[in-house]
Amino acid sequence: MAGRPKIYDEDAILEKALNVFWEKGFENASADDLLKAMGIGKGSFYLAFKGGKQELFEKTMDRVVHRHFDEFRKGVQSCANPVRLVKDFFLSLVTEQSPVGDKGCYFGNALVQVSDQNLQLKLQAVKNLDILEAIFKEAMDRGKKMGLLETKLSSKELALYLVNLWNGINITKRMQHEPKALKQLMLLNLDIIA
Repeated sequence: MAGRPKIYDEDAILEKALNVFWEKGFENASADDLLKAMGIGKGSFYLAFKGGKQELFEKTMDRVVHRHFDEFRKGVQSCANPVRLVKDFFLSLVTEQSPVGDKGCYFGNALVQVSDQNLQLKLQAVKNLDILEAIFKEAMDRGKKMGLLETKLSSKELALYLVNLWNGINITKRMQHEPKALKQLMLLNLDIIA
């Protein structure tokens, strides 16, 4: 038995749910908020996401990884200067065209906003930040092999530093709104990979 056909575009509803979660956080996004944004009924929702709101959030986290991290990793693997690519990535965070705006990191937000009772979601957020750290390490490894880094710090240390910078700047942007000050702060932090 084939069941009822889908009457919605799964990519489109995941994108809409992602935006609700990014704006409100996992705990504060109500079922009504999600259903309204996604434009589907409760029956269709639970047919598509048997695990409910948690399954939907997990799928949106996967979506962020595949959309942003996969593209970033390809750039690190193929560009002429992976160190410059990482620097440009961080400098883009402090512009008006920031890929995350003022909403912060999707995964960092999840670590803070998801209750301790939902360890599975927290662990998935950590796993996704580990993926970002691995991409930074890959960039630093390539940069060292290409003679683009003068630091004696290991690629692993630099990658951990960069994940910390990623998390930190996403918080700092919420309290400091002056683009010039944010850029100076970012340049100061990026001196470690000169």
